[in-house]
Amino acid sequence: MRTIKQIILGIILICLVLVAVANRETVVLNLVPEPLMPLLPFEGTLSLPLFVVIIASIAVGLVLGYLFEWLRERKIRKQVGQKTRQVSKLESEVERLKRKTGDDEDEILALLN
Repeated sequence: MRTIKQIILGIILICLVLVAVANRETVVLNLVPEPLMPLLPFEGTLSLPLFVVIIASIAVGLVLGYLFEWLRERKIRKQVGQKTRQVSKLESEVERLKRKTGDDEDEILALLN
C-alpha cells in the first residue's frame, strides 16, 4: 500500500513539473478591477509565471474545501464525543455493578460459594 501511495504521489509530482515547464510565461494578475486602481496605495497588479497562478489556485481551493468540510463535520464530531463519554460512563457503571454482585468471578467459583 505504501508503494502504491508513493507511485501516485510521484505521478502527481511529474504532472506538476510538466505543467510548470509548459506554463513558464509571465502573466499579469490584477488584484482589483481597473477603475479601482487609483484608489489603492499600492500597485494592484502582480507579474507571475502562469504555473504559479495555477498551482496557487489549486492549493487555495483545496484549503477552502478542507476547511468547509471540517466545519460541516463539526456537528458529527460533537455527537461522537458525547457518545464516547456516554459509553465510558456506562462501562464504568457495568464494572461497578459487577463488583457489587460478584459477576466478574468465575461462574464455577460463584456456584461453590
